[in-house]
Amino acid sequence: MKRQLTSVEDFFKDDLNTLALRRAYRDVLDEELGEVLKSLRERAGLTQQQLAQRLGLSRSRIAQIENVEGLSLSLETLTRYCAALGCATVLEFVELQKGESVAQFALREAPARDSEWEFLPSSELRPVAHGECAA
Repeated sequence: MKRQLTSVEDFFKDDLNTLALRRAYRDVLDEELGEVLKSLRERAGLTQQQLAQRLGLSRSRIAQIENVEGLSLSLETLTRYCAALGCATVLEFVELQKGESVAQFALREAPARDSEWEFLPSSELRPVAHGECAA
């Protein structure tokens, strides 16, 4: 039976019971996140070198973030990357059975100490489309 591709998740949902296909699915998600990050950087009109200078990193580290790390990125690295582009990192927790958002919050930048995290009140949050900056 030929499958219609509606989303990557839908395409793989029946096959995620095998280790090889779970790994393939993870690879697709890694690549997808890297593409989103690269797209945001390009949308901001920055080269990898310019973004690296903003973050105090090497250009090769930016390339690694965009091309290799994907879902393995730490929350801090992802948040710093987004903050350097003028975006906030928005975390959303969705109840899978109902598909409803049960909580979300935005991190403006990952501080050095846990006590410095800034949580936005829910009144300041709004849904964010794929590839859109939350700031």
